[in-house]
Amino acid sequence: MALVAMFVALMVGSGWALAMVPNVEFVTALAFTAGATLGPVLGALTGAGGMFFFSATNPVGSGLAFPVLLAAQVVSQAAVGLLGGLFSRTDTAGLTHWPQRLLIAIAGLAGTVLYDGLTSISFPLFAGAPPSEIIALLVSGLAFTAIHQVSNTLIFFLLVPRLVQVSRKYRKTPAEGLHSGLAYRSVPKNPLSRGPLSRMDTPPGRDEPRP
Repeated sequence: MALVAMFVALMVGSGWALAMVPNVEFVTALAFTAGATLGPVLGALTGAGGMFFFSATNPVGSGLAFPVLLAAQVVSQAAVGLLGGLFSRTDTAGLTHWPQRLLIAIAGLAGTVLYDGLTSISFPLFAGAPPSEIIALLVSGLAFTAIHQVSNTLIFFLLVPRLVQVSRKYRKTPAEGLHSGLAYRSVPKNPLSRGPLSRMDTPPGRDEPRP
């Protein structure tokens, strides 16, 4: 759970840091990295939790004021974390090879398109806008969302493979690291031992030297 909290904190912190930069963010990349590190279930929960806390505390405007938009953001980032979970069993060393980089970039593009689509149609769909207006809204925002999709594709291609490699090094819990780093050792025998039991373990009155 420590890694889940770490990823949520990183999502919120990176979101705040880039809140004033339009369509450039690391929230989606971190949700994907969480899934690729922790698996699909924890990845989805981390993506949803990180997105909720960031949106609720967004310095530009809290998502709590727009529940439908907030729900779309949370669902889409949960899906990104789930998508990252599909890569959780891939070979860690091979993540930085070109084929894996391309697959991760394609997955990042797909997750970003999903996020942009859901967040763009959430409010007009909830407001009961006709399909023609929703389509017109999506078309009018293509140039704006294209910047987001291109930047995220580059982030996923260049940075996410290495992020996953680094985060997997800290995936083990402290207990697991203890067991993997220490070997169990037998208790050393008492040098005065004359059999299976040492003199310290010998019951009183037995095996004692006679006068």
